Amino acid sequence: MIQVTRLGRHFAARITGVDLSKPLDDDTFEQVRKAFFDNEVVVFPGQKLTPAQQIAFTQRFGTLEHHVRKEAQLADHPEIFILSNKLNANGKAIGAQDAGRFWHSDLSYKTQPSLLSALYAVEIPVKDGKPLGDTHFASTTAAYAALPEAMKQKLASLKNIHSYRDYRLKNYAAQQEDERRGIRTVQEHAPTPEQLASVPDMATPVVRVHPVTGRKGLFVNEGHTSHMYGMPEAEGDALLRQLYDHIIQPEFIYSHHWAPGDLLMWDNVAVQHKATFDYDPLPRLLYRTTVRGPAVADSMVLQ
Repeated sequence: MIQVTRLGRHFAARITGVDLSKPLDDDTFEQVRKAFFDNEVVVFPGQKLTPAQQIAFTQRFGTLEHHVRKEAQLADHPEIFILSNKLNANGKAIGAQDAGRFWHSDLSYKTQPSLLSALYAVEIPVKDGKPLGDTHFASTTAAYAALPEAMKQKLASLKNIHSYRDYRLKNYAAQQEDERRGIRTVQEHAPTPEQLASVPDMATPVVRVHPVTGRKGLFVNEGHTSHMYGMPEAEGDALLRQLYDHIIQPEFIYSHHWAPGDLLMWDNVAVQHKATFDYDPLPRLLYRTTVRGPAVADSMVLQ
């Protein structure tokens, strides 16, 4: 029997009593699955996983994605997306060192956005006995539930544009600012035209119904949302800023302090997240698997 301990006010939990390096029987997996969707973010501490074991566990939730950035895929395991500031022989990061700079939900710009992500801590930076590189989560379902009824009605028919191209532009500007402030920035691989063409912009409802739980949540985020669809720019930007600020109020936040062996899973429909970049040049290495979700109702590809 697994043990589930709530960590945050509205969401997030610790799950113990399970060894994910071994295949789970159907009953135990259903307990884990229910606890995950009930809590939106869960951590399994003290795990010892190979990439193949991480893949085997997470793919029980659905089809795994191969990230558009092929240079950050783990050799022989393309389902694993590497997050790291460690360098290869050419002085480039072995994985994505910029992931999570802005509040976002993984792959929200795809025609089938991610259902969930699982991030396994291989190497965590520590300074003066304190782990660095926290990850912050915000529940968009709790944030939606707290909105005034008039705002819920206003948002019901609105769409926003999710854009991978716009995210790369935002990230480049942030890296340039880092360099001006004297912060080391590892050279990133620029996306190719073919990579960009594989992820066209998507017009997606601002309010999304969760495909598993049926909960409504706000499907906008500052990392991947470019602008409001069919709305004057100034009006759309003001509305987005209002929603962004509402989502990240302290009562909707859970911050995870990493330890090696943590497997942290989050629901990309129900939460968004942001990384803390307080550890460079101390090494950090994590492996992410991402489960593909269904297409969002009433969304459309923009050419």
